[in-house]
Amino acid sequence: MREIRRNPPNLSSRAFQFESPSHMGTLLSGLNTLRSKGLLLDITLIAGGQAFQAHRVVLASCSDYFRAMFTDAMKESQQSEICLNGVTAEGMRYLLEYAYTSKLGLSLANIQDVLSAASHVQLIAVVEACSSYLKEQLDLDNCVDVATIAEIYSLHKLLKDVYLFMCGNLRKFAENLNS
Repeated sequence: MREIRRNPPNLSSRAFQFESPSHMGTLLSGLNTLRSKGLLLDITLIAGGQAFQAHRVVLASCSDYFRAMFTDAMKESQQSEICLNGVTAEGMRYLLEYAYTSKLGLSLANIQDVLSAASHVQLIAVVEACSSYLKEQLDLDNCVDVATIAEIYSLHKLLKDVYLFMCGNLRKFAENLNS
């Protein structure tokens, strides 16, 4: 049998770099399928009294909080169940949906649960999405509430935007308060 040479003389030695544009989506989809089928799950999160199963690697890849929890010498790195006090079940449900799909449905009904949970686990992209959503929803009826939320979660840019909105609509804002 004839041996194949590693560098045949008649072939150029140009390197080829392959990158699949669909790989990231396929990977996320595969991880989400594993989660929905209950396969290879290695952590249970308790939020609002409800249990949520997940993959540590997924959580650690998108959250500094979970990365530190699972990779540093914290006691939680050895536990199979972790209770997240102060995180609602609804907030955790939305965070897991985002972690596994990169999609996040925000509404005025869920914004506080999602923002609170994202802030707790340091999921910065979701905190920023919540801040952007609140800015889009800003009006005279909710500007004080949005300012309060911005202060609670240290959303400095949003708070500045709310104050600018209030100043720009001072007359209407004052009339709205008096009615």
